[in-house]
Amino acid sequence: MGVVHKLKPEVLSFIIENKQNNPTLSCRHLTSLILEQLHIKVSKSSINAIFKESNLSMPIGRRAKEKKKKFKMPVLPVIEPAEPNRLEDLSNKIAEEQARLAAEKAAQELVKIKAQEEAKLRELERIAQEAEVKRKREEEALRLEEEKAGELAKIKALEEARLHELEEVAKIKAAEEARLRELEKIAHEAEEKIKREEGARKLAAEKAAQELVKIKAQEEAKLRELERIAQGTEENKRKEEEREIEEAGLKAEREKWARLAEEEQKVKQQASKQDASREEEVVLPEAELVTPEILPEDRVCSGAIILKALDYLIGGSQEINALISRATGSIPEDSLNLTKALIFKSIFSKDNFSTLGDLIGVQYPQEKLNSYYTQVRQITDIGIDVSKIISNLFTEAKGVKLHFADGSIIHLDAQLYSSWPGTRFPYDFSNTVSELKNNLNKHFVNGAPLVLFSPPGYDIFPKDFFSLLLNIGLKNNCPDSLILFGNQSEELETIPLNSAPACSLVFGLWPWQFTTSRKVKKIGDFYLKYIKEIDRDLYLGEIELDLFRPSLNQNITLKGCAVKTDLKEKIRLVIFNVNQQAMNLDELAGIYLSRWPNFEEAFQDFSRKIELFTYSNAEQKFFPGDSFGLDTTGLTKELAEIFANYIKMLDAYLRWHFLPAGYLEKDLSVTRDCFYKIPVKLITSQNKIRARTLVSQDYQFLKDLEYLNCRLNERQINAATGKLFWFESAFK
Repeated sequence: MGVVHKLKPEVLSFIIENKQNNPTLSCRHLTSLILEQLHIKVSKSSINAIFKESNLSMPIGRRAKEKKKKFKMPVLPVIEPAEPNRLEDLSNKIAEEQARLAAEKAAQELVKIKAQEEAKLRELERIAQEAEVKRKREEEALRLEEEKAGELAKIKALEEARLHELEEVAKIKAAEEARLRELEKIAHEAEEKIKREEGARKLAAEKAAQELVKIKAQEEAKLRELERIAQGTEENKRKEEEREIEEAGLKAEREKWARLAEEEQKVKQQASKQDASREEEVVLPEAELVTPEILPEDRVCSGAIILKALDYLIGGSQEINALISRATGSIPEDSLNLTKALIFKSIFSKDNFSTLGDLIGVQYPQEKLNSYYTQVRQITDIGIDVSKIISNLFTEAKGVKLHFADGSIIHLDAQLYSSWPGTRFPYDFSNTVSELKNNLNKHFVNGAPLVLFSPPGYDIFPKDFFSLLLNIGLKNNCPDSLILFGNQSEELETIPLNSAPACSLVFGLWPWQFTTSRKVKKIGDFYLKYIKEIDRDLYLGEIELDLFRPSLNQNITLKGCAVKTDLKEKIRLVIFNVNQQAMNLDELAGIYLSRWPNFEEAFQDFSRKIELFTYSNAEQKFFPGDSFGLDTTGLTKELAEIFANYIKMLDAYLRWHFLPAGYLEKDLSVTRDCFYKIPVKLITSQNKIRARTLVSQDYQFLKDLEYLNCRLNERQINAATGKLFWFESAFK
């Protein structure tokens, strides 16, 4: 059976109507009729499919010719010679009999025709019921086309009225220019007069300023004398306080190290009595302790740098170290690397323990880590508190509602891809609450432009995104609060924006998107520009277009830059700037491409996730943070096991949000072999840390590695130094 492609409603009606009127009409003959009358070429298989769908197909085999029915002549009375009056009566009776027979025959034919019509009506009703859904869709399409035609007519009328107004404005402008020339002449004369008066005022002001400087110098001399007198007593007091603080600090430090030495000695004595299967702690005398070695920024480490970057993104090490620092009274910066070493220790075995130092950036002696771990373990409820921190860090938000001053609401997904008509969008776009809040703070508090990927869709410009364009940056209708909502659309937190700076927006459009909702006004020349954010040369050209939404009866004019990778090719991407001060094309492109560097590959991934969500019956899947049992971990497990559990959760989060879908059912052992054991060369520049994975050309998971690099770079992960992580691969 052939496939019925999308046919216009008039073609479909033409086929069905002709077949019903003439059941013997063949597909071949009907193809010729459509081509002749509608000038449209339709295949015989498509027509046959419509016949079958509408139950209009003829039975298989030769058609039997309809036999002529024999007509029985009515029995007429024998006409005998009679008198004239009797003959007349007989003629009347014969006429009445013929009329009666004709009426009976007509009634029989009418009953037969009525039965045929009723059967045909029942068949048509069945066809109408089956085509109801299609008819509704066609009527909706026709209605939209009629609305579009009406809107276009309105727009045309408005344009004509606007041209008329422009002509009137031109006349008024000419008169105003003549008037302005006259006013400029008067203003010039007044300016000359003002200059003469200002000269006199200036002399008087200079004289007054000289007097003021003299008085100010006298006052400053008095103040310096008073400060010198007061400084003598304050300096002595400050020195005495500093000396007391220093002595107290030295005393506390000595007591601290003495306590640590006693605790370490106790640990050593206990360790000697423990089971031989436990790892022995080798403690050197104090004179033999090795000083930690600070490694250079440019070095080779393991692929576990991916997990370290995720840790920076989620903030686990910083939160756990802050907890430890508060409990021990130490400075967080002094113990951060030690805390990271304890957390990431579970990835590495004793045989390649130096690889841990390559990852952290500091080579600590084993005994130093053992001593620090012993100190941390003695903190009260440390296991419970660390488990709570980890659980909170992996709490996910589905998105955010922008609440504007006029009461309108715009929904954004948690990874800030785009706006959506409601809260039902792919679970792949969820994000941790902490990362989402950091991004929102950057855009809505610190004033950085909000960089969205692209509006979803192809035909009609989305109403919600158009509303966002109209509202964003308006002084009288700024967002007054941000509402975070969870995976079940429940409200997690409300962030007020009482004194937030003016909002701005940068977003991208694709050349094939929303062609019926836009009109290009101008495209400038293209020039080769170096985009430092992605270290790449691109051809950029200025572009201006109108976007309109007929249902809202509004339009907006946008300016931006069009992007090409080659001067001879078509435009690949258009980047627009909304409610932002004018900026250079390379600056605008840099802002967008630093957020979405692999824009074409990112669009494929963006579309794939939406399509997967659409065709999976809108099934929602959430990151399985509860499956790690963090509610009881702090009570039943050692601190080292909790840290190892955190690494497993980082790995699960990586597989869930950063790797292809096939890795969801894998575990740490798979990703360790595929990615974490690969050598990575770190190359540090002024603003970036390039993590260059060294693989061979026949590396089995190269495609997955490239996908992982793209997703990591889109999240703009910063190290503790503020430098941006940039992941790439290179052949050995």
